[in-house]
Amino acid sequence: MTKKKMDKIYYLNENTVAYIKDYAEEKGIKPSHALERIIAEHQNQNHDLLEQIKGAVKEVVHEDLGRIRAGTNLADKHTRMLLQFANHYFTVNKFERLATTNQFMSKGMVQAEEFVKDQISNARMKKLERQKGTSDSN
Repeated sequence: MTKKKMDKIYYLNENTVAYIKDYAEEKGIKPSHALERIIAEHQNQNHDLLEQIKGAVKEVVHEDLGRIRAGTNLADKHTRMLLQFANHYFTVNKFERLATTNQFMSKGMVQAEEFVKDQISNARMKKLERQKGTSDSN
């Protein structure tokens, strides 16, 4: 099944015409077929390049995404557990109202918030040091 050919006129510079002519002679085909092959090869090269880039990006990001996924799953698990503990505590003590932190923040809550901020800050610094160590060894 051949595709319908169309008669078109294109104005090409001398180098392009010479390239098409040389390609056609090398392959033993007509210049119009040579141009079709050149275009097909160009399209395939673009597709191949895109696939290579995709693979390279996936390879670089894959490990980090795995760590992020694991951390997210762990945080989700801990959050769900805390919700169950809080619900149990409220139920057992028959609390009807909740004192939110914007209404009142206990000393313990302030300490916990500072502790968590410090943990996050330390984790960031360790990550930056790891990244710096990795980039220095390259």
